[in-house]
Amino acid sequence: MSSDTQVTIDVWADIVCPFCYIGEARLRKAADAGVTIVPRAFQLNPEGGERRPALEYLAEKFGGTIEQVEAGQQRIVDLAVAEGLPFTNDRIIGDTMPAHRLVAEAATASADLALDVREAIQRGHFGGTLDITDHAALLDAAVEAGLDRARGEAVLASDEHAEVVTGEHHQAAAMGATGVPFTVVGERFGIPGMVETDQYAQVIARVREG
Repeated sequence: MSSDTQVTIDVWADIVCPFCYIGEARLRKAADAGVTIVPRAFQLNPEGGERRPALEYLAEKFGGTIEQVEAGQQRIVDLAVAEGLPFTNDRIIGDTMPAHRLVAEAATASADLALDVREAIQRGHFGGTLDITDHAALLDAAVEAGLDRARGEAVLASDEHAEVVTGEHHQAAAMGATGVPFTVVGERFGIPGMVETDQYAQVIARVREG
């Protein structure tokens, strides 16, 4: 196959997963014009969870003080900064279903728009400028990325696309994914977790080689 061969890459991720955020940025760098990245939903906490500061949540989940958790997060901060991504530990986490439903709405138009909407919400979340539980903030980010405001409002006012989000989560689980990011290149090669940019590029090239 030539370098012009179209390759589809499905990426399961959660909005609040930092490794998904960083990995997706690397994948975008590895992708050329012949690659279509299709964002898929995977909720690390399908029950939703309460609105709370990220460090507080992580301290409770993994143990230790907030200060210890913050120090331990420095590696992730450094990785994000190296990719040119905004990143702060001072951010809010909570139910990601509304954000995923907006991405699903964008996907009805195109995979590119869905990816742009997801990235816009992620950048706001990890940059500390967007409260993931604030529907107005989610909508503004999605609209800025290109989503129709009226459609976005309708989605957030309902449970539209919830079954899509749940279905995509179950689809990844059925393929053996226990966490994210989970990337499938050309419906052939699965990549569990975040890898380097050149590793994504190598798998893309391998698919094209047949």
